[in-house]
Amino acid sequence: MKLTYYLGKISDLLDWMIIRVVFLGIVGMIVSISLQIIFRVFFNALVWTEEAARYLLVWSSFLGATLAYKRKMHIAVTFGVDLLPKTLRKAVTLLSIFISLIFFGTCAYYGFQLIAMQSFQLSPALRLPMKYIYLGIPLSFIVMFIHGINLIVEMIFDQGEVEA
Repeated sequence: MKLTYYLGKISDLLDWMIIRVVFLGIVGMIVSISLQIIFRVFFNALVWTEEAARYLLVWSSFLGATLAYKRKMHIAVTFGVDLLPKTLRKAVTLLSIFISLIFFGTCAYYGFQLIAMQSFQLSPALRLPMKYIYLGIPLSFIVMFIHGINLIVEMIFDQGEVEA
């Protein structure tokens, strides 16, 4: 079905892009921390490196969570679900994903509320608008929402066993 195909392609494209962004974020964090150590030991300490590393960690963590969700590597308690018959297991898994979608949507909504409240605040050392720092929160939940919709569509059209 076309819906399944295109939704899967969107989910895969987002995943492909986020892998690269997370990689760059981690590399940036390593460079920032290395500069902090080198300059603290041999020169005058740089004031922005610790803050840059912290913000890169936040972005990498939230975006990394989308990678885990896409691959079904998030934490889940499946002991009871695994004992259920296949039809009931599928229903419970769909319910679990649907509840996750509500959570993702709520977090994205309040993430944008946070951005609106912090839109004029600047970070202390980098002087970046905090709205760009906080943008990683709702963006990651939107991506997880898209991945969740894709999981539901795959389960409904029964493209293999999908675990929540």
